[in-house]
Amino acid sequence: MTKLSLGKVESFIKDLDEKPELKQEFEANPKATLKRIASLDTPIKDIWVYRLVVTALSLVVLIVVIGLLIKDEKEVMGEQVFTIINSLASLSIGALAGLLAPSPGKQDSE
Repeated sequence: MTKLSLGKVESFIKDLDEKPELKQEFEANPKATLKRIASLDTPIKDIWVYRLVVTALSLVVLIVVIGLLIKDEKEVMGEQVFTIINSLASLSIGALAGLLAPSPGKQDSE
């Protein structure tokens, strides 16, 4: 059974007021309409998508670390390149943290 959050319910009520075709569908068959709406906003259950994103971001971090090691051996790289590499590393680490952190809306209150 799909659990509906308060945000989804409020969004559904707003959509009922704004979309007459949804209101007609809901009046004709409320149970089927609620099931359809609840299934629309489900998160991606394909774990390969998350694995691909984590792998790509991890590769960026790895490339940045290798780039910094090369920079230390060859002092030919300019200061701007170092700043760009540092920015990419920070971005990738932040994206990984955001992806792996639990969403506050998904906490069950049972």
